[in-house]
Amino acid sequence: MISEKRSGEWSPGLTAAERETVFAIALDTLAWCTEGGSGRFEFSAYVLDPALEIPRATFVTLHERGLLRGCIGSLEPQAPLYRSVHENAVGAALRDPRFPPVSARELPRLVVDVSILSPIEPIAGPEAFRLGEHGIILEKGWHRAVYLPEVAPEQGWTVKETLCSLCEKAGLTPDAWRAGASFKVFSSVVLSVDHQEGIWQKSQDTA
Repeated sequence: MISEKRSGEWSPGLTAAERETVFAIALDTLAWCTEGGSGRFEFSAYVLDPALEIPRATFVTLHERGLLRGCIGSLEPQAPLYRSVHENAVGAALRDPRFPPVSARELPRLVVDVSILSPIEPIAGPEAFRLGEHGIILEKGWHRAVYLPEVAPEQGWTVKETLCSLCEKAGLTPDAWRAGASFKVFSSVVLSVDHQEGIWQKSQDTA
């Protein structure tokens, strides 16, 4: 069963069946693209309810043995939910410049999360940032960086530590958030599953 973890009150309102479909598309896409991605990915095998046709911003995150292996997504809706997940799964596996492409033999070791993002809202300043509930975007001049809502709790960071790390990620000094920066926030819903080994086997059996 696919679990849904909300960072805040916002939710895309997916049913259990729709969550299963979204996650199946992510897993099947990873298998497809790491095995060469020959031909066109076929969506006809899935029930694409109207909720999956709504444009959504998504991220697909891959971990291997507790370490980040790939993460690609968009902050603004660029495609229907089902297609956004497909495109970002390909990106996380093959196009994250921080890592070599994922190979098919790695798949059973991967833990996959699919994040669905709420609309982005500006906030007056860093004091309005709520740790664990908000993802945050920092902008200062041409510098820009973002963290998903789950990043700070996973790292055990305080608000200050989160903002300092965000500045460094943007190529700024750690205290650059204190003056002249603007901030935007968003919530997310993360779809995941506990025992992913069985999910990978199921995906391979039905491919």
